[in-house]
Amino acid sequence: MEIGAVSEKTEQPLSLHTIDSLEFARTGRLLKGVVKLAQLSRLADQLLDINGSLSMKLQGKHEAGRSLLHMQITGQLVVQCQRCLAGVSLPVQVDNVLQLIGAGEDWPDEELMDDQMDAIEADAALNVSDLIESEVLLALPPAPRHEDCELPLAAVNNHGSVAFSALAALKKH
Repeated sequence: MEIGAVSEKTEQPLSLHTIDSLEFARTGRLLKGVVKLAQLSRLADQLLDINGSLSMKLQGKHEAGRSLLHMQITGQLVVQCQRCLAGVSLPVQVDNVLQLIGAGEDWPDEELMDDQMDAIEADAALNVSDLIESEVLLALPPAPRHEDCELPLAAVNNHGSVAFSALAALKKH
C-alpha cells in the first residue's frame, strides 16, 4: 500500500498501514495518499479493471467530546453494467465522518439517525486499507449500469433469453 501520512503539526512523512484510531483522532493526525485497487481484494472482486488507484485522506478530529475520523476517497472504478454486461466507469466520491466508539461506550443512536456520520468501534490497530475498502464497497450502487444501454444481443433470441432457450430445448426431448 502506498499511503503516506503527514502529521498536521510536524509535516513528517510516515508509512502507516494501521493506526491507533483514538490516538489518531485525539492528536488530529492526517493520513493521505494513494491506494492501488489491486491491493483491495474484496473490492477487486467487484471490478473489471484493477489497474487504477484511489486517492484518500483521513483526518483525525476531537470535537465536543467525540473522537472522529473524516475520510475522503476519490477515484474511478470500472464495474460490470448489470444490463448490457459491458464495463461502466463509476466515479468514487466518499466523504464520511466516522465517530469512534470505545469499549464500554454507548452507541449514539439519535446522533446517527441524521446520516451526518456513522459510528465504528475504536481500534488500537485499525487497518486503514480495510477501512478504505469497506467505505468504497458501501458507496457502490447495488446494480451498476449505464444510463442508456441495451441488453446484450447474445442474451436475446426467439425464446427470450439464453437460459429460456436451453429450457425450451430440453422440453422438446
